[in-house]
Amino acid sequence: MKKRYQIAMHILCWLIFGSWIFYFQSNRGLTFVKGFDVTIGLTFQLMIFYFNWYVLIPKYLARNRILMYLAIMLTTLAVVALVRSPLDFYIFRELNPTMETLYSSEKLVQYMLGSLVTIFISSALKITGNYIRNERLNKELENQKLMAELGYLKSQVNPHFLFNTLNNIYSLAYKQSPETPDAIMKLSLLMRYMLYESNDNLVCLQKEVDHLHNFIDLQKLRLREQTSIKFDISGNLEGKQIAPMMLMTLVENAFKHGLVSKNEIGIIFNLNVQESFLSFSTVNNISTHKKREYGGIGLENLKRRLNLLYPNRHKLSLEEKEGAFYATLTIYYQNPNPEKL
Repeated sequence: MKKRYQIAMHILCWLIFGSWIFYFQSNRGLTFVKGFDVTIGLTFQLMIFYFNWYVLIPKYLARNRILMYLAIMLTTLAVVALVRSPLDFYIFRELNPTMETLYSSEKLVQYMLGSLVTIFISSALKITGNYIRNERLNKELENQKLMAELGYLKSQVNPHFLFNTLNNIYSLAYKQSPETPDAIMKLSLLMRYMLYESNDNLVCLQKEVDHLHNFIDLQKLRLREQTSIKFDISGNLEGKQIAPMMLMTLVENAFKHGLVSKNEIGIIFNLNVQESFLSFSTVNNISTHKKREYGGIGLENLKRRLNLLYPNRHKLSLEEKEGAFYATLTIYYQNPNPEKL
């Protein structure tokens, strides 16, 4: 279909160009001989145009064989001039009364310049078309690579999340806790979200928040009253969207590294939604006796997903101070100032 479209466009353009030439000549008195001469001229231009299009450019210019391209191009111009000159001298002599010799320098230069313009137009169109086609292809390849990488990152996030959650439920089951069935139900809700919602590029922010609530409730079953857990939300969530599982990594990280102590800060989550951005922050206690590494697959995947999905539209701050770990993620709905991000 695309090939037929290109052929149709070429035919249409040549018909328009030829019609314009004949219309221009008709205003100056178009005779049969003059019409035949114009047809011969157009035929030569067609031959030059597509010889350059299909032979010279792909075989020489596209392969950086510039000198060979120029040599063949100049030879082509000379051959066309040498062939056309006898036609004008013998067949169309009445149209060229000032042509005194078979190969006058003035006529040869005229033929070569006309052919050179045709080659220039042919080259410009071909190179521009190839550039646009390559840019489109590169963009498609980049999108395919992006989707493949996002799929790979997501495939790492989900098992990582599932592994931690199953460990929590195992802990409840090992203690024969009566809350184990409730924990399994919470896990089914979490898995439903991951299977049926997280495959979309964007989800409603409210659904993402509900998912976080389910996860936090599941963690509360394990921790009971051993630690203080707060989740504050401010702003209007309606109509806002976010990439799925984007906030979950920070929540998981807080529970993974936070200490269970009622006398300390505990674990605090805060979501602030504004018209142009949202900010999600976590605070959790950390051990001052054991060095911890805050990174691994979770946070590294989060950073990569942010770079892919929100380039120049996010800030991620990770800071450890005074026995607590602070993480803040800000996502802008539009790029506020690329130089400052």
